[in-house]
Amino acid sequence: MKKFLTAAALVAAAVTMSAQPALAVETGNFYGTGTGPYPTDAISSAEKVARTFARNTGWLDSQCYVRSSDVRSQTSYYSATVWLYCQR
Repeated sequence: MKKFLTAAALVAAAVTMSAQPALAVETGNFYGTGTGPYPTDAISSAEKVARTFARNTGWLDSQCYVRSSDVRSQTSYYSATVWLYCQR
């Protein structure tokens, strides 16, 4: 019985020690503004700015996506703000 308990304790210890540690997740939020003659042009311009900020701090394009955008009509053009959410 004592050998069985010792073996069970070793197996439990081995399983506990082989468990993967919890991985830390790093996130980042970036925003950019842009203008253009059409709403889609303003959004594209703002997204380029936000992605440039993200890249300059070490994020890859594949780690970021557009979380939201806001377009406003001006007198003769459109302005936009784009928010990126990044996770790695």
